[in-house]
Amino acid sequence: MFVRRTEDYVVNALKRFLERNRGQITALTGAGVSTDSGIPDYRGPQGTYVVSGNYRPILFQEFIQAHQTRQRYWARSYLGYTPLRQAKPNTTHRALASLEGHEFVRQVITQNVDSLHQAAGSQQVLELHGTLATIACQHCQHQLDRTVWQGLLSEQNPDWYQVLQTYTASGKQLKLNPDGDVDLPHGMPLHYLDFQYPGCLACNSGFYKPSVVFFGENIPTAQKALAITAVTQSPGALWVMGSSLATYSAFGLVKRAHDAGHPILIINHGPTRADDLPGVLKLSCYTRDVVPQVLHELRLTAPPITP
Repeated sequence: MFVRRTEDYVVNALKRFLERNRGQITALTGAGVSTDSGIPDYRGPQGTYVVSGNYRPILFQEFIQAHQTRQRYWARSYLGYTPLRQAKPNTTHRALASLEGHEFVRQVITQNVDSLHQAAGSQQVLELHGTLATIACQHCQHQLDRTVWQGLLSEQNPDWYQVLQTYTASGKQLKLNPDGDVDLPHGMPLHYLDFQYPGCLACNSGFYKPSVVFFGENIPTAQKALAITAVTQSPGALWVMGSSLATYSAFGLVKRAHDAGHPILIINHGPTRADDLPGVLKLSCYTRDVVPQVLHELRLTAPPITP
């Protein structure tokens, strides 16, 4: 059932859903939850696919097969990681952490790779598509913290480090993409084919990839099983926020919850793949317009934003 009504109606509908299903709710969040933190989505009104019609993310097989593709990715990601790391949890992240702390929400499954749910204080977070906070060798699976990796990239690419420092000092914002990389600045004298990246520090024969699920890559079996269990366990309810559910990894979870007979509520500004599923309540709005208000209605407070 698709609903586009007054803000009061939406707030009341969400409040009823939370109260009726308290302690049984799994929240599934998408890129639309992080847009208020300065991280763009793909398909929203100002999404990367909409604003940059020629944008195409690097595919998994391209990254695995071609050194030049890895150069391009790491050059763009090297410049993008600083603004991504500086992003702060917004009111929706903080409200979800509060709802978990007060035992309304039992778990968050997120499609996002920015770790902002954890930064806001959520404890039970399943990162369906991984995280940008670590990297892993594709040969031996050795993991490395992303901040350490940034330091290694700076050492091997001093000219790129100077570009990053110049932008940081000037306060200028590089155009961040949803997966944490940036469009290289127009007129930049450096080319990504000059960008260097280290091989694996453990096995010396592999190369690192961010611990995220690329387009064309399968979600790890263990992660997928945990997500399926979370949305199908009974009693249960599913609350979707800020996702068009365009990828089957997300839509499939909604379908499983629906097949299990669980209540499903979707809040998203724009259509989703699950809008026509019978019994699903779809509220068309931004999460920022209703979730903090519902917190107020429930007489709850969100955790403070840490500096």
